[in-house]
Amino acid sequence: MIQQLALTDAVGMPFADIMHDWILGPIGMTDSTFRYKLAADRERLTARAHDWAGKGMDARWHVYPEQAAAGLWTTPTDIAKFMIEVQETLAGRSTTVLGRSIMQEMVTPVGVGSYAVGFSIARKGEGWYFEHGGTNWGFQCFATAHRAKGYGVVVMTNGGNAQPLLPEIVDRVARAYGWDTLDKPVLR
Repeated sequence: MIQQLALTDAVGMPFADIMHDWILGPIGMTDSTFRYKLAADRERLTARAHDWAGKGMDARWHVYPEQAAAGLWTTPTDIAKFMIEVQETLAGRSTTVLGRSIMQEMVTPVGVGSYAVGFSIARKGEGWYFEHGGTNWGFQCFATAHRAKGYGVVVMTNGGNAQPLLPEIVDRVARAYGWDTLDKPVLR
């Protein structure tokens, strides 16, 4: 919230407009927005929130005032576009939204633990991955991508009890496509 406020004060534009103009639009995330209110044609396409027992919630979803933290309306395809942009920038093939050195900071741990600026970082097998999860009322998601090899997956659910499902789906995708998460670490 503080970063969102600082950015909007410094730029003098609404947060949703900044994000559209600087990030979503340039990457081609055409099914994403930080607007509080969706257009009617978009609203019809949204999923309903479900509780821990799989029952549909009374309201289809919540709208959060903290746009930067919880206000992104998006699709798995658009999040995949973002993850690919990170990979392309790290490889030196893109500067659409950030330069390579800044993107390197986003995937480099910043102190104790495995957290970088905006992502968590994980070593799996012999590979390094950048990841981000999300949970809102009745929804859970997880995105992971290899820093250099160009693969990844985005999983989104409309259930409050999806936490056990997310890593299972990621694991099955990794096995199906032979990711290096399955490699045994080299002993030195």
